[in-house]
Amino acid sequence: MEANPQPDVGVQPNDEPQVNEAELQKIIDQIKAIKKGPRVMQLYMELCAKCGVCAEQCHVAKTMPERRTNPAARSDLIRKQYKRYGNRWGQVLKGIGAARDIEADELLTWQRDFYECSGCRRCAKFCPFGIDNSIITRKGRAVVHALGKSPFMMSETQRISDETGNDEGQTYKSFIDACEFLVEEVKDEWGIDVEIPIDKKGADILFIPASADLISFPETHMGVAVFFKALKDYDGTTWTMSSKAFDGANFGLFTGDDPHMMRKNQQAHDACMELGVKSLVIGECGHAYRIAKRMGPTASKNNNAFTTTNIFLLADEYLEKGAFKFDKSKVDEIITYHDPCNFARSTNVFEEPRRLLNAMSDNLIEMTPNRTENWCCGGGGGLAVMDGPEKVPYFDGTFMDYRMKVGKIKVDQITATGANYVAAPCANCKRQVMQLMEHYDTGVKTGGVFDLFGKAIVLS
Repeated sequence: MEANPQPDVGVQPNDEPQVNEAELQKIIDQIKAIKKGPRVMQLYMELCAKCGVCAEQCHVAKTMPERRTNPAARSDLIRKQYKRYGNRWGQVLKGIGAARDIEADELLTWQRDFYECSGCRRCAKFCPFGIDNSIITRKGRAVVHALGKSPFMMSETQRISDETGNDEGQTYKSFIDACEFLVEEVKDEWGIDVEIPIDKKGADILFIPASADLISFPETHMGVAVFFKALKDYDGTTWTMSSKAFDGANFGLFTGDDPHMMRKNQQAHDACMELGVKSLVIGECGHAYRIAKRMGPTASKNNNAFTTTNIFLLADEYLEKGAFKFDKSKVDEIITYHDPCNFARSTNVFEEPRRLLNAMSDNLIEMTPNRTENWCCGGGGGLAVMDGPEKVPYFDGTFMDYRMKVGKIKVDQITATGANYVAAPCANCKRQVMQLMEHYDTGVKTGGVFDLFGKAIVLS
């Protein structure tokens, strides 16, 4: 018998006939916390003109045009509870029988609706009031998670991360073996001798990618190793990885589980302090960089021991110095660049990877729209890991079926360029886009930006 069997289906209607008192109190506590939280969240509870602009700009609403997929309608699930539990007037209404407690079928709706949103923040880009429905989605997911009703793979990924320190469940030995294997692959593929230092105290840089780049997308990490060799050759910059913190991916952001999010990022902070590095550099992972730079212990204003940046900003800095020489003839792919939501819309990283790609190749073709207006791939918010048999409540199919459906708009964007290679610098985006390309039989290859670095670089 499997230790952690994946269920054949998700929670379905009538599985939970009622909400018990303990569950109700957890819901009330989460909703009341809005009053004590950021003022902007409170404003989101009050400001919404129901103008429909967010629905016009939402990939889910465009591919599944139903009332429930309207971002404003989804956010109203929280607004209704906020008015019920978050102020005195709501309690008065309840007292006279004009309001009722949340019921089980509403929770099933929350499970579905808040996991139909990928948290891409495109709605916030176009909303006339600047309402960021992804923040409200995260609150809805936090309620679902507090009740232990998050989708299986979301909670399972967090469990594995808490047990092993990384989302892939790698052991120390498997991590070491993976790094040694990639060193050999770089030599075989590009004829370049590189090293992947581990736990090297006093190095200038601690590099933390998403652990999936070591296992599922090794070409990206191979390119990163060549990149750091180029830096060392140029000015002697040294780097290391940490055997205790080699995974920047953080599903606490996606489930609304703040304690998990902080625990995971604390590993990065502690590794920086233990190794005495000058800088923490996050790899091709937008949400890891967003947390490290703005949300977690590594973002603390009281932390002056090291700086926090990401590999694109670092590469752009060295590119401007003239540190790299590329042979563009070695990159024959026709490339289009996918803007991950957490890079483009959440951390304003969109020109730097393009400058690097243009330095390596003359074959970059832009999607339309792009940059901060780019369409989400449909795998954001952690959805990309949910490709098993688990079903979506009230939805005729699995999460995989849903992802392939809402991702069609991204497929059309990519194929319209005529490109045969999508550079998608995010493990979740890579996984989603790769599966989309296979599902719709496009023949387009998916990889990262640094997959191409080892091919194009000319080292002296």
